[in-house]
Amino acid sequence: MAAIRFAKVVASLPVTLEPDTLYLVRVGAGFDLFVSDATGAIAYPVNPPEGASLDNAGAIAWPKRSATPRIVGDSGGTALTTLALTAARQYFVPFTVPRPVALTGLRISVTNGRSGTASVGLYGNTQVNGEDAPGTLLASATGLNTAATGDKTGALSLALAPGQIYWASLISSAAATLRALAVGSRATSLGRTVNSTTVISYLYAAGSGSTLPASAPTTLTSGTGVCPAIYLME
Repeated sequence: MAAIRFAKVVASLPVTLEPDTLYLVRVGAGFDLFVSDATGAIAYPVNPPEGASLDNAGAIAWPKRSATPRIVGDSGGTALTTLALTAARQYFVPFTVPRPVALTGLRISVTNGRSGTASVGLYGNTQVNGEDAPGTLLASATGLNTAATGDKTGALSLALAPGQIYWASLISSAAATLRALAVGSRATSLGRTVNSTTVISYLYAAGSGSTLPASAPTTLTSGTGVCPAIYLME
């Protein structure tokens, strides 16, 4: 058995894991504990106590199907729709995973092309004025061609851990139309607008071209319609 390295206290799991290492990830007033495998490919969480809830604890069946990858925040109950992007708008869609995921890429699907490029990425979670929000860019892929229809996949490498909030992000230099999640299909919403039945399904901010900034903007607007379908590739 390999010796376990000294624990590291971090704000989120790093993009590149060290093998056989304990990670203490700061969450709220406490921390979550993870241990990486012998290759540094993935970090495993602590098993929940007997009788405890298994939600987001890594014990929920979440089949890996490379031909039909999961979509960020999709509950699987509603058919996909489409969304005409606003050019140079950066979209942020929150999500969690119920088991460790070794991410190899992110994908979008263009249904009506426009000449330009798009970037996709994942941000870690932070808190701004006591509220959860996207923070530091963890991994990204750039140069996805939005001129022609079809699937566009950007390669990246990131270990996702259960029990954490991540923010998938997309920005396009052109107003292409993508496959999108209907509001009723969102598994992780951001609540509802005050004194209204409208669901907040994503956040957005004005950006520049197709560039994902290293840190998410601190001023974000609530999006209440359908949100881009961003596929998780394993």
